[in-house]
Amino acid sequence: MMTKEEFDHQRRMARRERRREHYRRGLRSMAIAGWNTSKEHNVGTLVRTAHAVAAQEVVLVGDREWNIEAAKTAQDFTDVTILEDETAFLDHVRNRNWSLVAVELDDRAVSLFEAEYPQNPCFLLGAERDGLPQSLIDAAEVVVQIPQWGLVPCLNLAVAGSIVMYDYLAKLQ
Repeated sequence: MMTKEEFDHQRRMARRERRREHYRRGLRSMAIAGWNTSKEHNVGTLVRTAHAVAAQEVVLVGDREWNIEAAKTAQDFTDVTILEDETAFLDHVRNRNWSLVAVELDDRAVSLFEAEYPQNPCFLLGAERDGLPQSLIDAAEVVVQIPQWGLVPCLNLAVAGSIVMYDYLAKLQ
């Protein structure tokens, strides 16, 4: 015989699984990736925003340790892939049929306001201090920069990721 606590727990788990399956059916064909992200709150915010927009995946690339627990419960519903290096990341992008979109200050970059995104975008953001390696920028199908008018030339990684994900969704409408 099951106790009331066991019964309630089982019911909660079944409900959670039904919600997870319903959510997965509505995932959008997009991903967000962070390169050598050094701040846990950035990772947590990126995962939570990816969950909010129903992105298929969050990819974390580099040799750092990440604590995705900062994402609260979003990590329970959002696929998070952790890859060691650039080669593994580019292989993953190809295998998943993502179109790489670098979000970076670069001569090739187009303004977010004029950006036309490819199908199945994987938005790649660099760490605030070092940005993205040129080899990853060169591998991108599209390079986008977020216009800024302030004196500090970069945005927080999680903020930039949130902006591009919502811009992509707005342009789908």
